[in-house]
Amino acid sequence: MKIMIANKDDYIKFYAGLIDKINTFQFSKGINNYIISRVNLGDGVQDVSLMDSCVNNLLDEQYAKKEYIKLEDINEINDLIIKLDKEECKILNAYAEVKNYKVKDLNEIKELINHISDYQILEKYSLHEIGKMIAEKTSGYKMDINVIPFVDFSRLAKEYLLDANIKESFCSYGLLVDTREILDNELVQPKVEKDKILKVEVINKKEFEESEMYSKVIIYLPTDNEILKEKFKRINLDYDRLTIQDTHITKCELVNFEDEILLKRFNSVMKYEIEKFSDNSYTTPFQEIELLCKEIKNFDNIKMQKFLALTEIKDNNINYIHDLIRCAKRTSNYDLLPNVNDLSDMGKYLVNETGHFDDISVLEEYIDYYKLAKDYTKKGHIYNGEFTEYGYIMKKEFIENEKEEEEEFE
Repeated sequence: MKIMIANKDDYIKFYAGLIDKINTFQFSKGINNYIISRVNLGDGVQDVSLMDSCVNNLLDEQYAKKEYIKLEDINEINDLIIKLDKEECKILNAYAEVKNYKVKDLNEIKELINHISDYQILEKYSLHEIGKMIAEKTSGYKMDINVIPFVDFSRLAKEYLLDANIKESFCSYGLLVDTREILDNELVQPKVEKDKILKVEVINKKEFEESEMYSKVIIYLPTDNEILKEKFKRINLDYDRLTIQDTHITKCELVNFEDEILLKRFNSVMKYEIEKFSDNSYTTPFQEIELLCKEIKNFDNIKMQKFLALTEIKDNNINYIHDLIRCAKRTSNYDLLPNVNDLSDMGKYLVNETGHFDDISVLEEYIDYYKLAKDYTKKGHIYNGEFTEYGYIMKKEFIENEKEEEEEFE
């Protein structure tokens, strides 16, 4: 950061490179009586030149009021800015431009930086461009190619943005959106709240079956009834009178799960299964997805791996969404050995971890772990199970209140 400081008494200005704190500088006599005249924020990597203008205008306003901003306050802002990436700096500059390079105080800038992830820039520069984007990307606006030349896209955009509570804040970077203020919509998705488990795309089943022009909405689960009522109204359905035959889920994705790898694998499984159900002429009703959400909302990594392992080994028996729900419910009935990937690994586990064998360290090099595991994992044995991508899965020895008999692993 570069700053220009002036002595209040003689207004002699000079540049100083800010290293850490004010006491690292050798200033002239009377430096305690200083004012900051101009700043150039960042460490040379970030381009925040428009935000610089905001701060410099603020310095001028403060000086006119004989109120002076302290060096430590500027330093605090600079420390926040040097942590921003290129896209975040672009948002900072867009905000400055939208605000006509004026902020009320430095706290406004700090608030912006601390919530920078809540802002998005749509690279569209007019209502007309936004309107065309709405028509292309959101449900309910699909239109015949022949009518496109006659559509008032600006009016379409204006009404859509108003309904979604998106304020028109165009600048040279595009449309700046604060997602904290908007209502849920398909054009700009707000930051997902921490309590959300699934993101689902819901369509009107009857419309889907009768025409290519069907309605769809994005819903984050769990959510309250008022939001659901509004969502289903958009796809021409009455939530209070919803039946299991009214809806079909075309996409179901896990959100806010700590392990990114497991999150992606869950999403791949759901994509595969929903497509398989559709190919077999089974739809996936919204009510069933709600049940699945209830089952997985408290999944940790191990339970998620058990669920994914069960979907792998029981794939031939998973023909409908309720079969997936059953897998989710029964994760507690199984043990998973994540690091056991073949019979040799299983043999070592049996010898070293189960307590069924005395100390055999002197015989270790003579043990055929593969053959041992093959005998101990046969059908009917308590260690009977199956190898999966996630490790070895087997039913627990004692399961209380089991209502349905399940076949043993082969």
